[in-house]
Amino acid sequence: MQKKSAIPFFIILLVLVVGLAASATTAMAEAKYKLKFVGISRAVDTWPYWEKWAKTVNERTEGQVEVELVSLPELGFGGSELIRLIKTGVVDLAEIYGGYVAGELPLMEILEMPGIFPDAETAKKAILAWKPTEAKVLAQRAGAVLLAMAAYPDQAIFSKKPIRTLDDFRGLKTRVHSVALSQLVAGLGGEPLTIAFAEVYTAMERGTVDAAFTGTKPGYDQRWYEVSKYLVGPISMRPHVSFSINRKTWKRLPKDIQAIMQEEALNIIEKGALEEVEVWNKQGIEKNAEKGMELMPFDDTLREEIKKTLRTKVIPDWLERTKHRTVDGKTSEQLFNEIIAPLVGYKAGS
Repeated sequence: MQKKSAIPFFIILLVLVVGLAASATTAMAEAKYKLKFVGISRAVDTWPYWEKWAKTVNERTEGQVEVELVSLPELGFGGSELIRLIKTGVVDLAEIYGGYVAGELPLMEILEMPGIFPDAETAKKAILAWKPTEAKVLAQRAGAVLLAMAAYPDQAIFSKKPIRTLDDFRGLKTRVHSVALSQLVAGLGGEPLTIAFAEVYTAMERGTVDAAFTGTKPGYDQRWYEVSKYLVGPISMRPHVSFSINRKTWKRLPKDIQAIMQEEALNIIEKGALEEVEVWNKQGIEKNAEKGMELMPFDDTLREEIKKTLRTKVIPDWLERTKHRTVDGKTSEQLFNEIIAPLVGYKAGS
C-alpha cells in the first residue's frame, strides 16, 4: 500500500513546497528565519493559540522569525500525512494529533483511549506525565522536537438518530478520527468510518454517515448542529496534540531564538490550552443546545458497556498494534502500566 502512494505523495510535497514558498508575504521575505506551520483547522479553538504564538515569537525576536500558518484542509490533507510532512521538512512546525498518526506511531494513541480518564484533572496529569516519552517517540520516528502539548475537549457523538441503548449502536455508520475510536464503535456494534474533519458536514448532510465523533466545541464550530439532531455523551477522553518542529530546522536556529520559541510554546500553547479545555467542554454543550440539539447523556448501562469495551477490546488492540514498539527498551504495556495505570486505576494486559 505504501509503494502505491509513495510517488503521488512526494509529487504533492513538491507542489506544496513551491506553493507555500510562492505565498510568502513581503514581510516574510525580510525575515531571517521563515518557517511554515500546519495545523488541523482554522475553525477550531486551538487555532488562535498558534496565531498568538507566531505573533509573540515574531515580536520577541524583533522580526527575525516569521511563521506562515496553513491548515490541513487548505493543503488537501486529512491528517495521517503529518509525520511525513514534518519529517521531510515540507513544513517546519506542525500540530500533530495522536489519533491521526496512530498508523505510523501507534504509541502516540496511548492518551486517545475513549473513556479512559475518570475526570479532567486526571487527563491533564496523564498528558504531562506522558509528555517526555512522546518527545522521545517524535525524535526517533519523526525527526522532530516537541515544544508543547495541547488538548481538545471530551468527545461526543453528533447523531442524526437517538442513541439510548446498546441496540441503537447496531449498524450505526459513525465517523471516527482514531484507531481507538474505531475499535470502540466496532465493539459497540457500530460501523466506524474514517472521514476527514472538514468533510464530515457534507457526509452527514448526504447521509454517508449517521453520526460522528468530535469534541463538543469543534462540532459546534463546524455547525454540525445543522446536519444532526442529538448530542450524545460525551465520552471522557483528551485528544492531544504535539506542537513540534522539524529537528533540522530547530538546529539551525540560534540558541536565544530557540529559548524564546520554547518559552512561548509552554506559556501560550501548553498552559493556555490545557487550562481552557474545560471551558470549551462547557461551551460546546451549551452552544449546541442553544442551536436546538437534544442532549442525550449516556445512562449507566451504556457507560458500563463503554468501559467494558475499552478494557476488553480497545486497549488490548492497542497493545497488539504496539507490541514491537519500545522506548528506552520498555514495551507499550510497561509504559502504560508505569505512566498511565497509576492515574486511571488499572493496568493494561492484566
